[in-house]
Amino acid sequence: MSKHPQLIEFIDLIKSSFEKGTLIKISMSKVANRTDDLKMIYVNPVELKSGLKLSFKYRHATKDEVKNFSKKEALDLLEELIGNSFLQIVANTAEEEHQLLINKKGKAKHITKKHKIALKTLNHDKEKNYLIKSENNIYLKELGICDTNGRVKDKQQDKFRQINRYVELLSHWFEKIDPTKKLNIVDMGSGKGYLTFALYDYLKNHLGINVSITGVELRKNLVDLCTKISSDCHFKDLKFISKDIRDFTAEEIDVIIALHACDTATDLAIYQGIKAEAKLIVCAPCCHKQVRKDMGKKSQFKALTKHGIFEERQAEMLTDTIRSLLMEREGFNTKVFEFISNEHTQKNVMMIGHHTNSKKDREKINNEVKQLKEAFNVQRHELEDLLG
Repeated sequence: MSKHPQLIEFIDLIKSSFEKGTLIKISMSKVANRTDDLKMIYVNPVELKSGLKLSFKYRHATKDEVKNFSKKEALDLLEELIGNSFLQIVANTAEEEHQLLINKKGKAKHITKKHKIALKTLNHDKEKNYLIKSENNIYLKELGICDTNGRVKDKQQDKFRQINRYVELLSHWFEKIDPTKKLNIVDMGSGKGYLTFALYDYLKNHLGINVSITGVELRKNLVDLCTKISSDCHFKDLKFISKDIRDFTAEEIDVIIALHACDTATDLAIYQGIKAEAKLIVCAPCCHKQVRKDMGKKSQFKALTKHGIFEERQAEMLTDTIRSLLMEREGFNTKVFEFISNEHTQKNVMMIGHHTNSKKDREKINNEVKQLKEAFNVQRHELEDLLG
């Protein structure tokens, strides 16, 4: 099929902006083949040791993949993708936003908007002012984030930014906790330990806070790996145990962390933090299956939930709103915010509860929870049940 003139013009515009050094980012969406699990592709120029490249981030339904291409390879690939695989493309340059809309017959509409965006540095090899450095970092090397020279691998750039964003966010909250006593931190579902190692390293070795961190993870192979790396790093107050979080108990918990604990595992982690009267509860909720499955089809908001994607998002909002209310009822001030841009991960909501001595209107909060459940015909909420 011959390409529409506006489509050819759009591709030439991308080539020209790349040549001039004014190209900032390209986003390709609205896939032509819906059977493919590829959802979007983001493209941006990067300066690597091997020269100027175009970095393609492939966003699939369950994973992201990054590939870097030379100028010729990238422009040939863009020409192949635009109009064949993707029907909506946005190209941002320093001075303009260009949007290309293509219909199924191949006809294209080009919309241009003026704006002014400062060009960012393209040097990915030069380390920015991160709290966690990659140079001479044993755990980041052992976990595959950086190479033996301390350079962050191309495919691990997002993970490295996520690690630093996480440490940056939490470091502010530890200023609210009494630093004179040892802090016992439990990381529920610590997985491969990327964030666990980074948090321990920053709190202990950079801020000088007396902390002990326990990573709780069911998969023994990951626990064995993390235990070895912790030993190699001489992190004597960082340990990992293989256990289901439902079976984990501790005499004292000052901070409880549960990042992407699936479905009701997040509720269990919050419950354990409340029960232990932890000073801080940190969650990045995931899945939200329990409330979604329980949401009644006869609710007064059934128009909001008749489409699957809306039902999923509503279940997430409803689940986490009730979690936040219940934490407040139990004496925690809560804050919910974006953990990291959803360009990097879709699991990007973080919920933090800071324990205070302020009294809460328990009856008022109970009524609010009841009203939410009744509005969506939800019979139960896991955290509410655990709290009795």
